[in-house]
Amino acid sequence: MISACYFDRGDFAPSQQDALALEIVARGKKEAALLVVCDGIEGLQEGEYAGGYVTMRIRDWFYRDFLRHVKRRHGRRRIVRGCVGMLYDCNRYLQEYGREKNVRLGTTMTMILLQGGQLGGNGLSGCCAQYLLFHVGDSRAYLIGRDCKKLTRDDSCEAHGLSRCIGSFPWQGVQSRWGHLRRGERILVCSDGFWRKLGDGEMGGSLGYGHKRIFGKRRALTEEQLEKRLHKLGRTGRARGERDNQAAVVAGMG
Repeated sequence: MISACYFDRGDFAPSQQDALALEIVARGKKEAALLVVCDGIEGLQEGEYAGGYVTMRIRDWFYRDFLRHVKRRHGRRRIVRGCVGMLYDCNRYLQEYGREKNVRLGTTMTMILLQGGQLGGNGLSGCCAQYLLFHVGDSRAYLIGRDCKKLTRDDSCEAHGLSRCIGSFPWQGVQSRWGHLRRGERILVCSDGFWRKLGDGEMGGSLGYGHKRIFGKRRALTEEQLEKRLHKLGRTGRARGERDNQAAVVAGMG
């Protein structure tokens, strides 16, 4: 598994409200990974705290619960139920925290759980890894292979901003889906400050396989090259006028 991350506060945002986590754990000959991006809601108080808190809770759940589920070969439904329960608790805590402090706070959240081979005993022949996705808000996840496919649906409307997040709304559930990665495919998770000024094809072309061919085959990117390309995409967004915090994490199977 190869991975890279990118994080930039920028010179314009009053505070750093994006938070990310990238965790990769070896399990014998297989690997498990966690990719998370949270973006505290701009205009609400303590968005930095909300994003950081939810990221920390997800990371703790990954090590305490998800790896135990995988070790015991629990089914996908049980894993989803446990993760959604943890996110529900995050929403309830932030609402209680806001009432005590007399503030409104919230955060978007997009997370990917990756497991080499079969996840919960429901593998697909020929796949190298399976993923579980959980999402709320307007951060995004993309599957990058031969093209760039958006995996999430934005919980937002132009006139009223976000319609759902963690913390500032009553619990409305989260988007969830599962799928598989084949060798050479990658998943990108990023905040709106990263994707807003970029095209889907632009991101896919940069983070997919390299364009140079060796003996008729495309050359896979190294982790160093992948990180440089993330930084280049971030700088491109800045050059086009992006002023928000930027956060992005990408991981895949070679």
